[in-house]
Amino acid sequence: MKPVVEFLAITKSYGANTVLRNLDLTIAEGEFLTLLGPSGCGKTTLLRLLAGFERPDSGEILLDGEPVNALPPDQRNVNTVFQSYALFPHLSVFDNVAFGLRMKKIPGKDLQERVEQALAAVDLPEFGTRKPRQLSGGQQQRVALARALVNRPRVLLLDEPLSALDSKLRKSMQMTLKTLQRSVGITFVFVTHDQEEALSMSDRVVVMRDGRIEQIGGPREIYEKPASLFVAQFVGESNLLEGVITHRLDATSLAAKVEGLDCVLRQTHTYRTGDRFNVLLRPEDLHLVDPSDLSARLRGQLVEQIYKGMTLDCVVELDSGKRLFASEFFDQEEHALDFQVGQRVGLSWVGGRERVLK
Repeated sequence: MKPVVEFLAITKSYGANTVLRNLDLTIAEGEFLTLLGPSGCGKTTLLRLLAGFERPDSGEILLDGEPVNALPPDQRNVNTVFQSYALFPHLSVFDNVAFGLRMKKIPGKDLQERVEQALAAVDLPEFGTRKPRQLSGGQQQRVALARALVNRPRVLLLDEPLSALDSKLRKSMQMTLKTLQRSVGITFVFVTHDQEEALSMSDRVVVMRDGRIEQIGGPREIYEKPASLFVAQFVGESNLLEGVITHRLDATSLAAKVEGLDCVLRQTHTYRTGDRFNVLLRPEDLHLVDPSDLSARLRGQLVEQIYKGMTLDCVVELDSGKRLFASEFFDQEEHALDFQVGQRVGLSWVGGRERVLK
């Protein structure tokens, strides 16, 4: 797809603190891209550089192939939605949305049509006469979105815009954002430290750490095939086991000791006898079985069960002392309700679901 934004060898420091380090990133036209990472990783700085609120120390930013480093924010065809909605309390919803168009001296008829279209796009067509104080948090957020969209930017930047909402409203707004992005076709660049938000909305996710990109990929790739231990531990719940290779069985299988127990792993990567590694297993990939079952790869004691409606989360303590988390769905033929806390259990998983990381 055609690139709309390109970051080329971007470095940015604040005094002695380097927050972006020789970073390269291309964003395609019409995609929903999320910058994901812990606080201080550089994701918001990257957004501010694109918006024009900051300038890089070195490197170049291209918008539609043209350099924009020297352009002020009002001369870049991008708009930003911030964590705080920053609505004008004394203006109506209509006038809040129309503010940017009036600054550009858009004539009355065109202005009216564009504001009405923007409010319809965020499902607020009847709210034009209300004041911000008469709106819920989710409605205020949608007004902020409409105010940004009405200017028809090439790129819409969203800096943790859902963080102030409660859990239920946040999930609803996630769906609203995803649907809205598809309908308007504008490139969205979304910043968050919330893994669920990133995975549920994005076409691609950029996982950042210490000013660098750890991994770029689709949500499923990021979750199921993390490129590093950092990504594995940061994105979603995970179990990490220590292991050592004993020998290769065939082209697709390795014999290994995992937490001191003999185990067969499906791996095609080249590992040598004696190599140490980590095995990543997601809680939903682990299943409790009878310890005598041939499918049991690990064994331990069931020390906790947590009922969550659709699932039952179990904590199993291995003989090594390490604790693993398994999440069982109740629609399975056999599930963790067959076992009691204090009982000895086995843990199995489908071969190939494990991820071996050095």
